[in-house]
Amino acid sequence: MTKKTTATAAIDPTEVTKEIEDMVVAGRKSLQDAFATSAEAAEKAFKSNTETFKTNYEKAVAEGKSGFEKVVKTFEDSQFYDKNNSEAFVKASNSAAEKSEKIGAALIDFNTDRVQEAFNVARSIAETEDVSKIVEIQSEFARTSAQTYVAEANKLNSMVVEATKSVLEPFGAQYAASLDMFSKQA
Repeated sequence: MTKKTTATAAIDPTEVTKEIEDMVVAGRKSLQDAFATSAEAAEKAFKSNTETFKTNYEKAVAEGKSGFEKVVKTFEDSQFYDKNNSEAFVKASNSAAEKSEKIGAALIDFNTDRVQEAFNVARSIAETEDVSKIVEIQSEFARTSAQTYVAEANKLNSMVVEATKSVLEPFGAQYAASLDMFSKQA
């Protein structure tokens, strides 16, 4: 029997490790580039849609005000129009429109800022290679997001309370005037 000899090439583990590391780096870079391109496109689309939404929102508010003014004008020409009672309604309605416009704008701005922050965090995570740094970025984002949401909820709550007061104020004044008139007649 003859013995066959097989030639085994010596494989340098450091070269294999280096090749694997190079492939991982190239793969990571490709993913980061793909993410950056996609994020940039999504961000542009979001900004464009946000601007369109804001424009349409402002148009809708303006058209609503215009429509309300037309309705009031129509009622003023009616024989059933009572100027004293109607003034409170008009003041309250104008106040409601003004306050709801401010609340709507605040909500739009808040949501726009949150999405922009999410894009920024995602970009930072994609560019980071250290897992512990990624966890740190995510933790910080979660912490600041929670704080921001609480602060925004408090701000919106204050805006709603203020709006409610300003809408009810004309009716309170009208009620007091009616009560005063009634007590003088009695």
